[in-house]
Amino acid sequence: MPKSVSILLMTTPYSSASSLFGLFDTLMAAGRDWEMFVTGESEAPIFDVKLVGQNHGPATCASGFSISPDFTFDNAPQTDLVIVPGMTVSAKERLNKSESRAVEWLADRASSGTRIVSACTGALYLAEAGLLDGIEATTHWAYGDLFRRHYPLVRLRLDRNICYQDAAQGVVTSAGTTGWQELALFLIAHYGGLTRAAKAAKFWLIADRGALQAPYASMVRTLPHADAAIESAQAWVAENYSAENPVAEMIERAGLPATTFARRFRNATGQTP
Repeated sequence: MPKSVSILLMTTPYSSASSLFGLFDTLMAAGRDWEMFVTGESEAPIFDVKLVGQNHGPATCASGFSISPDFTFDNAPQTDLVIVPGMTVSAKERLNKSESRAVEWLADRASSGTRIVSACTGALYLAEAGLLDGIEATTHWAYGDLFRRHYPLVRLRLDRNICYQDAAQGVVTSAGTTGWQELALFLIAHYGGLTRAAKAAKFWLIADRGALQAPYASMVRTLPHADAAIESAQAWVAENYSAENPVAEMIERAGLPATTFARRFRNATGQTP
């Protein structure tokens, strides 16, 4: 039987239970559950998943559930992969300084050759560690402004479900709240093959969600800025997406030439009208 791919799934007080436990269950089931419940074939788990956190002993995650890491950052063994699941953190401010140890640990693991991947807002930890500088990455659409403001070197792609430079190595990021499913299937396909990924999708009823978060990315209200005319236009359009020509209406309401409005809108929001 081939050796399982070792994974450390990072836990913090901000961990989202759905992302953390969803990744744990899905990855641990790959090569096991289909064989156990469907075909009766010999089980050959693809992954060996353990939890790692700052301290031993039970700790409460953001969802209120108790988590007991198998290892701490100080005694964790070498591993093939580290996964940062989705986190329940602010979309307006950088990570709390209490998370600096987790960020340092990720940077150290990356420098030693461990592959680091993230689901949803877990990408914030990778960005803080400098692991996303100069490369395409995705995260939950509501965090676009935070990334543009504090991590300008990241080539943010909120239209993408999953981002990676090389399927075989390097950083991987996945998008919104249920983006952990996309990440899990990517990892199963890469390390276990497409057939096993298809079986996992069938067993867990993970549907092809197409564009996923792309239709919602442009609808988020951006962080405060100093351009009152653009802020007024944003407030209006947020309530009038069904208007026949909302951009023309915003321009008229702002009382600006179209080119000036477009320039000021981009400067204030980071997006085109």
